[in-house]
Amino acid sequence: MTRFSFGALALCLAAGVNGFAFGCSSNGGNGGVSGAGGEAGEDNTSGGSKASGGKSSFGGRPSIPPSSYEGCGDLGFEYAGGACTKACSPVTCKCDPFNSSYTGCHPERGCLTAVDCALACELDLGDVVSCIADYAPCDGDQDCKTGRCVGGDSSRPGDCKPGTSGSPCLDAADCVEGSCVAIGSDGDYRCQTGDNGASCNVAAHCGDGLDCILPATSFVGNCSDGESGSACFDESDCESGICIGTSDAGALGKCSDGSLGTSCLTNQQCQTGFCGKGTAGSTQGTCSSGGAASPCSAADQCDSGFTCVMKSSGGSCSSGAIGQFCATKADCTVGDCFEVDTFQRRVCSEGKLGQPCGESEHCQSGHCLNGGGSGQGTCSDGAVDTPCDREDDADCTDGRCAKDSVGAGWTCSAGQLGDRCSKPTQCVTGTCALASATDTDGWCSDGADQAACKLDEHCASNRCAVRDGGSGTCTSGAVAALCTVDQDCVAGLCAFNPGNGYGQCTKGLLKSVCNDATDCVEGSCAYSTGLGRGECTDGSLNAFCVTDQQCTAKHCVTGGNSAGTCTAGAPAGDCDNAQDCASGVCSNTKCQ
Repeated sequence: MTRFSFGALALCLAAGVNGFAFGCSSNGGNGGVSGAGGEAGEDNTSGGSKASGGKSSFGGRPSIPPSSYEGCGDLGFEYAGGACTKACSPVTCKCDPFNSSYTGCHPERGCLTAVDCALACELDLGDVVSCIADYAPCDGDQDCKTGRCVGGDSSRPGDCKPGTSGSPCLDAADCVEGSCVAIGSDGDYRCQTGDNGASCNVAAHCGDGLDCILPATSFVGNCSDGESGSACFDESDCESGICIGTSDAGALGKCSDGSLGTSCLTNQQCQTGFCGKGTAGSTQGTCSSGGAASPCSAADQCDSGFTCVMKSSGGSCSSGAIGQFCATKADCTVGDCFEVDTFQRRVCSEGKLGQPCGESEHCQSGHCLNGGGSGQGTCSDGAVDTPCDREDDADCTDGRCAKDSVGAGWTCSAGQLGDRCSKPTQCVTGTCALASATDTDGWCSDGADQAACKLDEHCASNRCAVRDGGSGTCTSGAVAALCTVDQDCVAGLCAFNPGNGYGQCTKGLLKSVCNDATDCVEGSCAYSTGLGRGECTDGSLNAFCVTDQQCTAKHCVTGGNSAGTCTAGAPAGDCDNAQDCASGVCSNTKCQ
C-alpha cells in the first residue's frame, strides 16, 4: 500500500500544490492499476471500447496519474478530550503574511487545542477547519472497524475511511470491495464496485461480462454491459449497434435500443422509425411515436396524417384536429388556430362547448373558463352553477360569478334569495350580505328572520347573530330565538352553547334554558351534558336537576337518565337508589 512520508509531503507543498493537499505519492506509484504503471497501453490512442488505456500523446488520452491522498491525519490535531460544554477557544498560527485561527469541536475528542502550524499555514483556512470535526486518525486497518486506514506513515497517522464505493483510496487494499480507480488528473482515486456504470481505467476494474469503455481524451471511463442506457464510445460497444455519442471528446455516449423515449440520431435508430428533434439545429433527438405532440423539426419525423408544426419553443407533430398544435389556421383541418395560454401555445379549436380557448371571443358562447392563464381554457355555456374564473362575470351568461358555497372556487349565480354573491350588484332580489367592501363571500338576503347576514344592518330586526367565521343569521331576539351574544336578544341574555355555534335568547327566569350560571336571573343553572342543555332551577320539589346538591331536599331522581326532578324522598316517592330516599331505603323504585 502506497503511503507518504512527511518529507515527501513537504516537497509537494513546496512545489506549489494548491488546495487541500495533505499527501502525495513519493514514488510515482501505479495508482492501483496492476501492471499498468503510470501509463496505459499504446493500442487505443484515439479512444474506444474494451481498452486498457491509450498512451499519453498530443490530443490523445493522458497517462493514468500516480495516486495521491488529501487527508486530515497530517495536520497533527490535538484535542482537549470529552464533550464541548462551552465555546471552543481558537488555535492561532503565525502564518505569513497574516495569522490564521482555527476553532472547532470534535464530537468525541472535544475542542481543538493544537495543530501543525507549518502545514496548516500552507493550506486554505476552510480546508483545515473542515477536518476538525471529521478527524479519525489511524495506524492501520485494525483501527477503523469495518473501514480502511488510508494514508499515513511511521511519523503521521492516516485517516479512517469507509472503503465503500466513492471512498478515497491509494490502492485496492483501501477498498472493501472492487478496485481503486483514478478519477482525476490530480491523483484523486476512489473505490469503485466494478458494476455496470461504475468508473474504471482498465478492463480489470469491471466485473465479469463488462467492458471498460474509455473516452478519446480521458483515462476515466465506465463499466458497460452494452445494453440500452450503458456507456459506449461507438456502435461496436452496444448490443443494438446504436451508440448515441456526445460532442465532448472527454465524454461517452449511451447505448440505445430504439424504444420510445430513448435517445437517437436518425429515424433508422428508432423502432418506430421516428427520431423527433424539437429544433432544426438539433443533432440528437428522442424516439417517438410520430403522433400528436411528438417532437419534430422536419416532416419525416411525424407519422402519416401528421405534419410538423414549428413553434418558437420547438416543433410538434399535429393532425390539425381539435386541440392539436398549430402555428396558423392553415395547420388546422377544422376551426381556427388560437393562442390558449401565457406560454403562447396555439391549438386548433372551433370554439364549441368543451373545446380549447384562450379568451372569451374564441368561444361561440362567449365564455372561456380559465382562459388567459398558464393552462389552456375551455369554452363554457356560462349557465347557473357552472364554474367560472375568480370574479370574472364575463364567464357567466347572467354576468354573476360568485364564490361557491364551500368558498374554495367560483360558480355562476342566479342572484336569487339564498344564492351566493360576491358583489352588491349580483342579487336580483334582496341585498348581498357582505361584511366589507373587500368581502367576496356573501348571500343574497331579504333580511327576514332566519335569512343570511353578516352585519346587523342586513336584518329587518337589526339583529344579526354572527358565528365564528363571519357568517350569521337574522334573528328576532325574542325568547328562544337564535343568538351568539347577549346583544342579539331583546331581553339582553343569550344562553350560548359553544358546541352548537348558536345559543337561545332567554329571560333567565326559572325553567328557562341555560348554559352556565350567568344565564340565570332566578335560581342556578343545572346543565345536563347528556341532554346538551341546561335549565334555571331553584331546587324546589319537581324542579329540574342533574345532581342531588341542586335540590333543596338533596334528592334528585333521574331514573337512570342524565337529568331528573327534585323530590322530598318521602315514603312511596319515586327512587332509583337508597340515596333518593329520606329513609335510606328504596324498594321496587319506591321509598320506604
